[in-house]
Amino acid sequence: MSTDGDSITTPLVRGLIAALSVLGIGLAVVAVPALAAQVAGTASSATALDAVLIALNVLVLGHGGGIMLSTGVIDGAVTLTPVGLQILLVLLAALSLRRVGHRLELVRDDGVLRVGALRDAGVSLAAFGGTYAIGLAVLAAIGRSADAAPMVTSAVVSGALVAVGGGLIGLLWSLRREPTSAVPGVRVLELLPAPYGAVARSALLAVLGLFGAGMLLVLVLMLTHVPAQSALFDQLAPGIVGGLVLTLLQLALLPLLAVWGLVVLLGGTVVVGTSTGISLGEVQSGVLPALPILGALPEPGALPGAAWALMLVPALVVGLGAVSLVRDVAELERREQITAWIAYPVVVVVAVLLLAGLTTGGIGDGRLVHLGPAMGTLVLPLLGVVVLATGLVLAVLATDLVPWTRRRIASLRERVDAAESAERGEGADGARDEVADTADDEHSSDLNAWDEGAEDRDDQDEDLDRDRERNASSADDAGEDPLSPRAGR
Repeated sequence: MSTDGDSITTPLVRGLIAALSVLGIGLAVVAVPALAAQVAGTASSATALDAVLIALNVLVLGHGGGIMLSTGVIDGAVTLTPVGLQILLVLLAALSLRRVGHRLELVRDDGVLRVGALRDAGVSLAAFGGTYAIGLAVLAAIGRSADAAPMVTSAVVSGALVAVGGGLIGLLWSLRREPTSAVPGVRVLELLPAPYGAVARSALLAVLGLFGAGMLLVLVLMLTHVPAQSALFDQLAPGIVGGLVLTLLQLALLPLLAVWGLVVLLGGTVVVGTSTGISLGEVQSGVLPALPILGALPEPGALPGAAWALMLVPALVVGLGAVSLVRDVAELERREQITAWIAYPVVVVVAVLLLAGLTTGGIGDGRLVHLGPAMGTLVLPLLGVVVLATGLVLAVLATDLVPWTRRRIASLRERVDAAESAERGEGADGARDEVADTADDEHSSDLNAWDEGAEDRDDQDEDLDRDRERNASSADDAGEDPLSPRAGR
């Protein structure tokens, strides 16, 4: 792309057109269901203009702005954001600026940013954000009626935040390139200097996992409270079209309830009106809007002590993110590793607090003036879960604890084996000594018996000699020949 005035004009125009297109799509997303509900609601006296005005108010709420109601039933500010609609709007902005980034050709064929790429991206993003915020402010001013009036200031601020946040994501997304045989790939998080890319990946993994844990809790409660939700739906009797609109509204509120569920899992308290609260310890709830999805809330009363074990779920998720971080920074220097280890829990805590803050709000000035997480009850348990889970993983994987434990176990095993070998050796020597002693005893007994037999034979020989001597003496005394016949007689 050339470096003349066209390089500034083109990004500017592209950003402006992208903002108008996203605003148009967002308006259609909220206006079509409102008009459908108005047409299908035969018992309603609302006109098509009323449906459009309601849609404009919902669009402002979806960006995170506020509206003022004076209906007689609900009076005061409504600041509770349908987070599902907000996520959709951010995604639309990201997709639109991603297309702009591709058309601006911010990355060359060799995978390197071209000259002037950052300038063109900044101009398009500024044009997109400014146009979007002004356009939303105009729509908010048009949406005023006798019963509802969007807050224009909040519409400008929330619109700018959605546009800049989504647009920045889209421009970074456009930089991504798949690797080829000749050109290396481009990964968005790899553009960050070490070790912050690894921290961003691990923190994103942890935050998405925590959000998923909260969503899982909400889905489980919905499945276990189907009869209560069905009763509320039948009580409203919205019809087919009204049922579809009601379903879309509940889908827009589902991510908000998921964040509330995450706050409860982390040990915090969610307020659903004045003097109410839902936590792992007990449930205190009052009269709520007749919205079927709210029928999934637990029944009031104390919860069993085992419910506190659910805090292990977010701790496990944070631990998995820490494991990923340790592996990603294993090849870095110790100083960079320590930086990553400190930055990871800080990023996770800040991200969760931002999510919890986005889901707080109120409906009117009555008992529903406070809805959402009680931030004062969330900070300490959140810090405890994140820091302890991260510290445990670091103690096991990032220090010498595991090798030291293995060495100790191996040393203990060697000592046990040596002791068993020595014991087996002493037993064999003792057996051999016993056998030898037994053989010696038997040999001694045989010798003693042979000696005794020899002594008996010697005694018998001595007796025989003495008898012979006596016989010889008797024959001499008689004067006879011992061999004569007479002597024989």
